[in-house]
Amino acid sequence: MLEEVLIYNKSFVEKRKKLSLDREISGHAQKGVMVFTCMDTRLVGLVEDAMGFERGQVKVLKNAGNTIRENCDDVLRSIALGVLVMGIREVYVVGHKDCGMKKLTAAKIRQAMVDRGIDESVIASADLDKWSGIIDDEVENIKQAVSTIRNYSFIPRDVVVHGLLIDPYSGELEVVRPD
Repeated sequence: MLEEVLIYNKSFVEKRKKLSLDREISGHAQKGVMVFTCMDTRLVGLVEDAMGFERGQVKVLKNAGNTIRENCDDVLRSIALGVLVMGIREVYVVGHKDCGMKKLTAAKIRQAMVDRGIDESVIASADLDKWSGIIDDEVENIKQAVSTIRNYSFIPRDVVVHGLLIDPYSGELEVVRPD
């Protein structure tokens, strides 16, 4: 697969250069917005397009299920850094319908670990529900994430945090929790 990627990339870069699309742009979000969403492949390109954002306008942060897990503050750290040093003023938590993290169980994860050769002692040492970030309900997950971001001590109170639910097929957005 790497060879295919590199062959494609060569023509991609040439095309961008011909169209003068290879100019420098800022690494900071031009719109002052960060989107926190799921890593589901159906959302690649869809979320930004559905919200009207183009390359360079927003920061995008993704993980499995757009969850903020207990005792794991990487998402919060990234959002806080975006706010404190990169000009982020508004955060959108965008969950989606038909999320795979809602369909998972600890038993399925455990079996996948066994199948892939993860040591039994390692598996036994983890609470797989918490470790994986399995969710019960997409809307409740969005509400929880919004609340957690709003209450994180390193995020100033003037930051606006919204919760949205997107349909992974049509791109339709529903407001779950406006700020």
